[in-house]
Amino acid sequence: MKSLDDRKRELRGDVLSKRLEISEDEWQTKSEEINAHFTQSDFYKDAVLIHSYVSMNHRNEVDTWNLITAMLADGKKIAVPVTNFMDSSLVHSEINSTKGLVPNKWGIYEPRQMQKVNIQDLDIVVVPMAAADKKGNRLGYGKGFYDRFLSEIEAFKVGFVFNDFIFEEIPAENFDVRMDVIISEKGIIFA
Repeated sequence: MKSLDDRKRELRGDVLSKRLEISEDEWQTKSEEINAHFTQSDFYKDAVLIHSYVSMNHRNEVDTWNLITAMLADGKKIAVPVTNFMDSSLVHSEINSTKGLVPNKWGIYEPRQMQKVNIQDLDIVVVPMAAADKKGNRLGYGKGFYDRFLSEIEAFKVGFVFNDFIFEEIPAENFDVRMDVIISEKGIIFA
């Protein structure tokens, strides 16, 4: 029988290769629908400081570039993660625009200048993922950066994922942090 780690690794590989097959038009349309579900929600309207990943569009992650710009235009304060490669953790910086973002060694865009935020002040965290299930479990990319970060905060956790990658159940461990909601192009699932 396969270990939980092996099952996660296999599912992650399958999902990420299928995600790369999504056409650019379909990826953009579905991303816009996910972003619209998010910005029309009450939890978004009530939030002041929102943390969002900066999408790796070349990997067909749900696009957050336009979302970040729209949230800033709505008067929201926006924080993004910055990777600390020394200890495999995330630090967090407020941004006022996407213009000052530059790629790190993994190709993830991060602010050139840090404006550190207190993670306890975050109202919402928009979380990247490979797959999810209807109970709010998230399959990340396997490095544990987000699980460590999410375990330290009380903020409302929102996972963005395409509907094709939402399953009845995915392999999850005790340290895997559940999302409060999962948003796909089909709508919002409260976990």
